[in-house]
Amino acid sequence: MADVTFRNESDGSPFQITASRAARVLDDIRAWASRNSFEHVVFWRDAEDAQKLWVQLGDQRLNYWVHETTFTEGQHEQVEAQMDYARGAQRRSMAGFDRFDK
Repeated sequence: MADVTFRNESDGSPFQITASRAARVLDDIRAWASRNSFEHVVFWRDAEDAQKLWVQLGDQRLNYWVHETTFTEGQHEQVEAQMDYARGAQRRSMAGFDRFDK
């Protein structure tokens, strides 16, 4: 099963999403990551825009974020699409197109 962690951008310290509805979302992300051969997924939070959780798949940090309400409101039905979009951003980055992203 894949490892899913949350970290603060400022110092890399881990934090937990404590919302009761987040458990199903996290399970879905772990399942998606395992199916797609990612050993770990990290969500980074910047204090200046804490609602955006920037995605890291494996060792690659992406120019893609997931809104915190995905976790706090338990929006598990959106997780697969969100993670597929993140994987698309990862592929764009690997192909060198990330330089065109803002």
